[in-house]
Amino acid sequence: MRGGRRSAFLTLGSLGLVVALSGCATFGGSSSSTQAPADPAAKSAAEPAPTPVAAAPTATPAPVVETAKPAHSANGYTELAALSDVRFRAGQVTVVKADHKILDSVARWLKENPTAAVMIEGHADDQGSREENLAAGEKRATSVMKYLVSKGLEPSRISVSSVGSERPVCAEKTDVCRAKNRRARFLVKR
Repeated sequence: MRGGRRSAFLTLGSLGLVVALSGCATFGGSSSSTQAPADPAAKSAAEPAPTPVAAAPTATPAPVVETAKPAHSANGYTELAALSDVRFRAGQVTVVKADHKILDSVARWLKENPTAAVMIEGHADDQGSREENLAAGEKRATSVMKYLVSKGLEPSRISVSSVGSERPVCAEKTDVCRAKNRRARFLVKR
């Protein structure tokens, strides 16, 4: 039984070490940069195996709940996979009942993360002039903001911007593609 417990402690400690080292490499937590050997055998020979003394069984890393989508971020705001875009029909600039489920989940996430702020970006398709598309994006983002405020969120945590048709997610000149571009997107700052 002792051997099984020791093995579990070694496994937990090794996992904690891997997660900690991965986090440091990902987020630039370490000031020294070293290259890992290309050969896995050379890597295991170069690094000593963790010992039970180095492993801290009570220090379990927190699970990662949300990941950032590989999208642009602006002014410290980042898009999260947990927050879905709101889609709009051609000519539609206000939230409709079909959007409530998505917006309720955004409101719930914001209530669960009280220090987070959200920027709502309004987007349009390539139909119309630049000014018309910017105005449509602004109206879409404002409509989404009004809904979130009606759900009890503080207006000071929500900002809106419009990019019009400047950053499409789909560049084809088809109805299906244009529908993907008519949206309100959520960017979060923690």
